[in-house]
Amino acid sequence: MRSPSRLALFALAVVAHAPAFAAEPPVSLAQVVVTPSKFGVAEERTNVGATLTSAELETLPQVGDDLFRSIARLPGLAADDFSARFWVRGAPNGQLLARLDGVDLLEPFHLKDVDGALSVVDPQTISRLDLTTGGFTAEFGNHLAGVLVMETKSLSTAHTALGLSLTGIGGSKHGVFANNQGRWLASVRRGYPDVALRAAGRDDDVTPRYYDASAQVGYQVAPGHTLSLHALHAGDTLTYQRTNNPSLESSYDSDYVWGRWLGRFGSELKSEAVLSYSRLGWNRRGFGLLDAFPFSLRDRRRLTILGARNDWSVALGPRALVRAGFEAKSGDSRYDYTLSRQHTVVSAGRQITVTETVNAALQPAGDSFGAFVSARLQPFAALVVEPGLRFDRQDFTSDSQGSPRLNAVLTLGRATVRAAWGAYRQPQGLHELAVADGDTTFRRAELAEHRVLGVEYPLARGVNLRVEAYQRLTSRLRPRWENLDNGYDLFPEAQSDRARLTPSSARARGIEFLLAGRTGPRLTWNASYALARTEELLAGRWTPRARDQRHTFYADVTYAPNPRWQFSASWQFHTGWPATDIVYSLATLTNGRRVLVSANTVPYNLRLPDYHRLDLRATRRFKLSRGDLRVFLDVFNAYDRTNYVSYDHRVTVTGTQITDVRKPRDQLPLLPSAGVSWEF
Repeated sequence: MRSPSRLALFALAVVAHAPAFAAEPPVSLAQVVVTPSKFGVAEERTNVGATLTSAELETLPQVGDDLFRSIARLPGLAADDFSARFWVRGAPNGQLLARLDGVDLLEPFHLKDVDGALSVVDPQTISRLDLTTGGFTAEFGNHLAGVLVMETKSLSTAHTALGLSLTGIGGSKHGVFANNQGRWLASVRRGYPDVALRAAGRDDDVTPRYYDASAQVGYQVAPGHTLSLHALHAGDTLTYQRTNNPSLESSYDSDYVWGRWLGRFGSELKSEAVLSYSRLGWNRRGFGLLDAFPFSLRDRRRLTILGARNDWSVALGPRALVRAGFEAKSGDSRYDYTLSRQHTVVSAGRQITVTETVNAALQPAGDSFGAFVSARLQPFAALVVEPGLRFDRQDFTSDSQGSPRLNAVLTLGRATVRAAWGAYRQPQGLHELAVADGDTTFRRAELAEHRVLGVEYPLARGVNLRVEAYQRLTSRLRPRWENLDNGYDLFPEAQSDRARLTPSSARARGIEFLLAGRTGPRLTWNASYALARTEELLAGRWTPRARDQRHTFYADVTYAPNPRWQFSASWQFHTGWPATDIVYSLATLTNGRRVLVSANTVPYNLRLPDYHRLDLRATRRFKLSRGDLRVFLDVFNAYDRTNYVSYDHRVTVTGTQITDVRKPRDQLPLLPSAGVSWEF
């Protein structure tokens, strides 16, 4: 493999199984992990190697106490300092299925104007998550790259947690009722990241705020049968005002309400059913001057989805397990978009002012249906295989898809070998029309083929090695619009670097090495290296994707000299991301005057400098008469490394000579933060 692509980081984790399928040791067939590329964070360490506990994750350095940012250190993920939207083996976050307590979350991020700076999931409420970065089985559909499954805590005693940091304040409360047959949870967070931005010396013309709240109540109606009702609401606002720039006022909200049933009929038959209502809203209003010309924008969108899902699992003896299920969704959306702006162009030797207007008022609606069946078989003790087949259909695209998949795990002495192959398809969502760029029709589902092979081996007591190779081949790609030079502009659709990309195919391939060690109760460490490549075929040329990381190294260590103190350090390195250069030239007008014009070069033909960063955290625990108090101090980017995300250009013209001086558009500098949490 020549110069493989981008990627991953850290070391840890392999799995538990879904809560409805848990069983007591010895390990049952339902508990066997047949999926490679699967990583987990749980309340307790499992008997599967390299699992990170939530307590260990809690002590590692992190920004904003954000769940998605915290797990971005897992293998196969790439992220920048600004966004919580991590990439999965070179695929954007939109190709990841995120599921919380059985319901699918759409765009689960706050502050979407800055690419989703924080997630809407409160990490204090999560007991376990499973992340699969490739080769997932047939019960998961409609996404190309990966699956993130999260389960909230269900405590058997009353518990309260309160937290305060530079970026926000929050709290959660667990309770029980009906002789512990019923349990409930409520959580609320209020964020003020503008305070942290000012503390870091960043832009004080932007005022972002966010909040989210979640609640659930569950009741065991009979032995082995639990009914629960869940709700999640998230909202955020952002205002931006700066002289000679358009002002922005935006707000976003997400609402999810769903019921869930987890059932067990004896030891052979298990089921999960989810009935859900989801509603999302996007609102942006821009006005003022852009490049000294009048500018106005109104962008209002809505999406509503009713969904139902039911999965079943039946054991046909100790060596055979059949799983099947379906999901159905009915959705409607609304687009109300208006853009008016002016800009200058040089045409036929004349510099003219062009007025651009975009108007879109659409109300697409439609239904989708999916079903799967799989059989987990153990032909002999060392081998478990799971063939599966999935079918999906969307009536608003008149598109149907069949997706065969095959997973296997083979035990060879102390080594465990896992392999996966399959077809994965992702249809265009009702909310995913790029109306700002003139798109008004839906396109057929994209297709990816996954090939994954992994080996896990315990090297010594407390030390585990994991090696995994993968290839993802993608076809039937939809055209898309990207800002090639600056992906963080508040008005991306109005920028000169916006381009329509029409790849005919894409490929991602790589190999990951992961070491995880636990030397007694005081010292834990993890290290990983990835050699990878992700690219797509544009106009007959293989072009790297925006987060292509050829070499990635991640290491962290946590030392706890006693139960009161914990010290952690995390260091990461990856080769520079691709960027798109800008070329400047002088155009001669018919009147003899020369004017400066610019244009993007071939997409992603430039490499940024390598990235590396050290983060530190110290945690002090205090045992109080009522509960535990935890105080932490974080130092992000401890040696204040200037890491590039792109370039700014300072252009001067002297006669006919053009001088272009690139200035780094940097990511976050050294950023100290502190926080306190109290649990009782």
